[in-house]
Amino acid sequence: MKKQISLLLFLIIHQSSWSQQSSSTNSPCTDAMIVTAKGKWIKYPDLSTAVTKSQQQEAFNRLDAIHDILLKIYPQPTGVDIRWKRSIGPGYFGAQKEYYFNPDKKLMSKDVKLLPIASFNYFANFSPHYCAHTDKGIVFMPGDKNENGNGITVTANNIGGPVGSLPPEDDWMIDGLPVKKRSPVLNEKWKGYEVQYPEFGAGTRYILIHRKGILPYKPVTRKRYLDRCISHLTKTHDEMIKLQEQMPVRSLEEQEKEKKAKLARFENDFGSDPKRLKSAVDYYLSGYQTDQQQREERVNKAKKNKQDELKKFTDELEKTTKEGLLDSPALILVTYYSIPTIFETDPEKGYMLVTENPDYIRKDLPGYVPQLIVLSWWWSDYVPYRAYENILWQDFPIEKLQAMIDK
Repeated sequence: MKKQISLLLFLIIHQSSWSQQSSSTNSPCTDAMIVTAKGKWIKYPDLSTAVTKSQQQEAFNRLDAIHDILLKIYPQPTGVDIRWKRSIGPGYFGAQKEYYFNPDKKLMSKDVKLLPIASFNYFANFSPHYCAHTDKGIVFMPGDKNENGNGITVTANNIGGPVGSLPPEDDWMIDGLPVKKRSPVLNEKWKGYEVQYPEFGAGTRYILIHRKGILPYKPVTRKRYLDRCISHLTKTHDEMIKLQEQMPVRSLEEQEKEKKAKLARFENDFGSDPKRLKSAVDYYLSGYQTDQQQREERVNKAKKNKQDELKKFTDELEKTTKEGLLDSPALILVTYYSIPTIFETDPEKGYMLVTENPDYIRKDLPGYVPQLIVLSWWWSDYVPYRAYENILWQDFPIEKLQAMIDK
């Protein structure tokens, strides 16, 4: 395997003999050409909102240092053009939320008790070269014409990615902080750091870099999760039961009239064949129910579903209590569901429920200082990307990002 990777790196990085200019000739475009064509770094416009000039400059100085790191490990792009940009805006880490219903009765939220912190971001987009069909034939096109999301991102003071939000309609909060989901963690660490990914089989990876001795998030306990599930499911099932109970039905007189009309049609259609008439009438009457009876049946079924589903969680609460795991972090697959189990034990599969930790943020530091950093990357299935990912795994100096914390 190492020989294959070395060969791939040799092919892509060192055998590159095509420049963008020479590849744009009338020669037919081939896969070999686009994979080995030299690319370039391209600066894209910066984005800045709601921060002062000095805050922007301080943040961009740090992002430029990150750019220099990537330039050293990827000095000559091959098979791609690398478009890079910087951005900065107000941060919302550790913000509390208030929920309310808008005039259309849709659940909305707004952030309150904001911390004075800026969130800034560096993005290097690795855009592959490609062959385009034109009126001049199949021609080489540089990567700067190719929009995609592949590449490397470094974000300061924003935990999004490793820690994602619950669905927008979920208003679960603890101490005013919305509950979120920390992504699964690979069993094997990279240079001492946990590696997260959004879902099984995804090509995205997250590295969360933070101050030593304290986490920027707080795990939600199993006890709190089970209590929330019982409360949430009780409310949800009660609403379904109420919906069935309030389902409008026709009057008994109206239904009896319809029933008699149906029997009369049988008499008209099958009156000459007593055996067939009896069969049709018996079959109809055996399954006949009034609207009221059907509604009652649906209500009873909804009540049974509520009882069965709640029992799974109350049984789990009793079991977790006996095992002394009430204060253990809640690791789950899907919120509020018990299939296949309520709790997951494999950190490579389960999402840890957490809230952001506002106590993590030091208020004595300027808002542009990185207090946590997320390194993330995403590669799709393109040959040069495998080489770039391998170089990142081997050569990226993660310790330099760690050294930026609180600086």
